[in-house]
Amino acid sequence: MKKRFNRKAVSPWISWVLLVAFAIMLSALMYEFMVGYTEDSTEDMKKVVYNTDECRLVGLNADSACMSAQVLNITLRNNNYIRISEMDFRIYNGRVPLHTNETSIAMNPDRIKQVLLDTGVSSVTYVEVIPHIEKDGFEIICADKTASVNVEASCS
Repeated sequence: MKKRFNRKAVSPWISWVLLVAFAIMLSALMYEFMVGYTEDSTEDMKKVVYNTDECRLVGLNADSACMSAQVLNITLRNNNYIRISEMDFRIYNGRVPLHTNETSIAMNPDRIKQVLLDTGVSSVTYVEVIPHIEKDGFEIICADKTASVNVEASCS
């Protein structure tokens, strides 16, 4: 009598092993992606912080502002003890916001600075200036220390 080998039982076991190995490999790749994405997102969120204790050292005042054609001339004063690294200028016509200019204009402590901004419009009535400071590689936006001024129609 000749023995017959039935090999049909081996095929399902190989397919299950391959399927489980594929699932494990796919979940390991997804895990690595999600951990990396979360770490990158967290670092990006940490880089921009709003209104921390360091903001109490910021003292930005907008002394005056006037328009000359489409150029806004603003006199700013840094009254306190910390360097302002950037500023956002929010420009309004009445209550209607026209646009926001983010600039890399910096100011050292106890300084007065004349800033000229090309607004692209001639009807600016109000300006808000939001200071940014930098500490330990993080950008801190001090929205609590916003300086504002009404714009005069023409510069003398």
